[in-house]
Amino acid sequence: MNFYRLSLYFFMIQFVFSVILLGTLFLNSNVYAMYHTMAVSLFMFITSIMGIYFAWKGQGSRVVADAWLIISIVTAYIAIDVSPFFNSPVKPLELSLTGIVTALWIADLYLAWRSRLPILRL
Repeated sequence: MNFYRLSLYFFMIQFVFSVILLGTLFLNSNVYAMYHTMAVSLFMFITSIMGIYFAWKGQGSRVVADAWLIISIVTAYIAIDVSPFFNSPVKPLELSLTGIVTALWIADLYLAWRSRLPILRL
């Protein structure tokens, strides 16, 4: 399976996860947790739409750049999300989905490296 098709599948998985998180907004126990969930779900939604386009068009360097962007922002989100200030019943789901997304994009960068795409130089 080639890198672009696999990246397209990863972006589709991320798109589904972002829609799931958008659907759980009303389950948050406080408004700050809701805004936090909304921010990460919209970020994942927008980057998945961009990534689907880039993977569909075969633009490898943009897929790699999008993967780095997702890893950096979502990892920062996970670090903030463990704060007790954002205590909410939705947080275990959010941590699971964002953790899976981060792992997918680390795997995607590894596959890009194995496919001889420049992952450190854009």
